[in-house]
Amino acid sequence: MRNGWAAAAIGFVVFNATAATTEEESELRCERFIDGGVVAEVHSYPAFIAVDTYIFNDSETRTLTVTSIHDWPRDAVPSQLSIDVGPGTSIGGMSIFTLESYEQCASLAGREQRAWTGLPIRLKTFAEVLTSTGEKAKCVARVICHNG
Repeated sequence: MRNGWAAAAIGFVVFNATAATTEEESELRCERFIDGGVVAEVHSYPAFIAVDTYIFNDSETRTLTVTSIHDWPRDAVPSQLSIDVGPGTSIGGMSIFTLESYEQCASLAGREQRAWTGLPIRLKTFAEVLTSTGEKAKCVARVICHNG
């Protein structure tokens, strides 16, 4: 799926996150959704989680070059790339990851001890975007995993 970013510039959705450069607000932002919202619930496994991510350039005049995207938990490390996002435009698309079990969800969330209780686990998914000028944006959507 990594080649999908280079070819189609798809894969991340961010939950209204903006970033700041040294003293001024960044013109880069992203939004992330799971099943059309920022929170999705999983009751059976395996669960195929479709995540929509959009990266916006809110500048009226400046093109931003995205150089890195980290789509977690789909990718363990950021993908290096070079995608221009023109003034007032956006890129984005869908990526999919699979939760094989409630226990895997707990492990990804760093909540292995809670898995023993059988209570719901909150898993934070995110996209982190970096540009060639150092601007950053991070967006989040959550999955609530239920035990069976």
